[in-house]
Amino acid sequence: MNHENWIVGSHRTVDRMIDARPIAICEIFSGAADSLEQADAFQCMIAAAPDLLRELQTLVTGLTYMLGSENAEGVTQAARDAIAKATCNIHEARTAP
Repeated sequence: MNHENWIVGSHRTVDRMIDARPIAICEIFSGAADSLEQADAFQCMIAAAPDLLRELQTLVTGLTYMLGSENAEGVTQAARDAIAKATCNIHEARTAP
């Protein structure tokens, strides 16, 4: 995934910036949340997802480099599983360092 600029949009949307214009890519249905505060939190978490994924990938790469592939495997497994879930690639996370 390339660097994506997702932002918290208006009325519980998450927008992707395309040519300096916000385009809604996700709308949070507040009726599915326990409260309006929870719906707002979902909106913020979704908007942060590309940044969180990128930083987690950087951390896994850094730990693997510092500890060595074999030593880092146990330490980074949960993070690699989360990366796989975010990128829809479970097999890759279980086999990649």
